[in-house]
Amino acid sequence: MNRKDVILEQLLYCHKKNGWFVSFQSAVAGLTSEQTAWKGSEGNNSIKEIVSHLIFWNERYLHRFKEIHLPKMEENNDSTFRNLSDLEWSELMERFNAVMTDWYHTVSECEDEKLDEPVNPEAGVNDPWIGTLTCVTLHNAHHIGQIVTIRKLQGSWDKEQGVS
Repeated sequence: MNRKDVILEQLLYCHKKNGWFVSFQSAVAGLTSEQTAWKGSEGNNSIKEIVSHLIFWNERYLHRFKEIHLPKMEENNDSTFRNLSDLEWSELMERFNAVMTDWYHTVSECEDEKLDEPVNPEAGVNDPWIGTLTCVTLHNAHHIGQIVTIRKLQGSWDKEQGVS
């Protein structure tokens, strides 16, 4: 297995293939719109807000990977949790699935040398894409775990999904 295959596998595990942790698709399976808006207590993010955050960062890094010009980020990280809050849950799901599918196809079609290129040299970010892609997938996995935890707290988690 080469390094591109490792990244592709990580993208699949985060999106739709259960492994050491449940995938996004398993984590959100069967959720109602009301359950996605539940916060538990003040200061917590809802599942819908977490998915908004994941879409924001995955789209942003995907565009950068595809060398699509990005405007300077005017907001802060906290605002990314509410960035898409006006969308219906089904629209958020479609958008997340689209960006993750696009990530998979884009990485599978890129030249291996792309993984060694700096992420954003104009901004002084000279880290290679291989490390950044690993961080993107770890970030996704982190928030998938939060979604499962929220579901457990609200009593909507079915341990048959893979985590008891």
